[in-house]
Amino acid sequence: MKKIDVILKVTDKCNLRCKYCYNSKTGYGDKVLPLEYFEKLLYLLVESYDTVRVVWHGGEPLTAGIEYFKQAMEIEQKVKFQYGIPIENSVQTNGTLITKEFAKLFKDNGFKVGISYDGLNNDKYRQQGSKVLENFKLLKKLGVKFGCLAVVADADYDLKANYEFFAKNNIPVDFNYIFPEGEAKNLSGVSAKVFADKMCNLFDYWLYDKNGVDVRTFSFYLNTSIGGCARVCANSSCHGKYLGLCPDGTLQNCGRDSISAYPFVNVNDINSIKEAFASNGAMELIKGSIARRNKCKESCELYSVCQGGCADCAIWDGGLENVPESSCVIFKTLYVKIRDTFKEVMEKKIPLSELNPSIKFVLSSKFIRFDSSLKGTLAGDYLQLWMKPLE
Repeated sequence: MKKIDVILKVTDKCNLRCKYCYNSKTGYGDKVLPLEYFEKLLYLLVESYDTVRVVWHGGEPLTAGIEYFKQAMEIEQKVKFQYGIPIENSVQTNGTLITKEFAKLFKDNGFKVGISYDGLNNDKYRQQGSKVLENFKLLKKLGVKFGCLAVVADADYDLKANYEFFAKNNIPVDFNYIFPEGEAKNLSGVSAKVFADKMCNLFDYWLYDKNGVDVRTFSFYLNTSIGGCARVCANSSCHGKYLGLCPDGTLQNCGRDSISAYPFVNVNDINSIKEAFASNGAMELIKGSIARRNKCKESCELYSVCQGGCADCAIWDGGLENVPESSCVIFKTLYVKIRDTFKEVMEKKIPLSELNPSIKFVLSSKFIRFDSSLKGTLAGDYLQLWMKPLE
């Protein structure tokens, strides 16, 4: 099945001014992506893909207002009715503008909701933490599932304490290394090695936390290490699998900041999605990425897993054609730790009841297919041993 993820930069406008904001260079302009641009892009995509996954992003996408989103859902319904193509939605929001009406729209349309919230450290670099906590309660009351994305902005960030905060509130979370883009360039930040070591220590705790919650990076790296297909976008080849749409109609590879240096075309100037991926910007991006991947392939034993990493990370960490050292340090340190640690878990045949409940889902068919590719392997034997408790 051919799928594509579309990152819609609804607007650069935002009601917050986070101290590490990657989007600050836009000036937080209040232009909103015209829905006719979105509609045209959808019609182009359903001609080439079996599933379209839409990520509503920004800026702060909810500043566009509830009526904007209602109209967008009407457009999606029309396209789905005409083509029979599934369109899935998710939104990444700072959580401050969520209302009952927004929560109902998310629930009714099956949105996956991601909230940028830094846990116990939230108000150090962000604002309105108490408002976000109120909206957590609102979402839970209305049965809207959501997870959080927390930025580790400095070496003082206590990963274990913050993980315990999210676990206590039963909120899945992921912890992101701070990218030196936008306002983050003015912060001292945290070194990639320190971040990676902190994440390794957290993994040891998380693995045996029987009352724990999912940490996405742990689950994805674990899934990959036992032969699954899950990937973190920073450690995979994403060209042709993602597409970003900016408020002015410009198409680019995704929604990340540095990638905007390689614009594709304007959605209004093309008649097929192939034209976007054949544009000069796309070709230059691929050309530079191939050069980087060749370097990685020659020097790294994990190339088959990482595939040269993320183009955006490479751009801000030395240039498109160069190996992104920071993300490499994090990936090599953390992936190897997770791979080797869980190999020991499988060898010892530790019962799933003794492990973080998220691991049951990592092992289940929701994340990977238990097929001939795993039979006869250590992971296959382990899955066979513990598959019945998952049924």
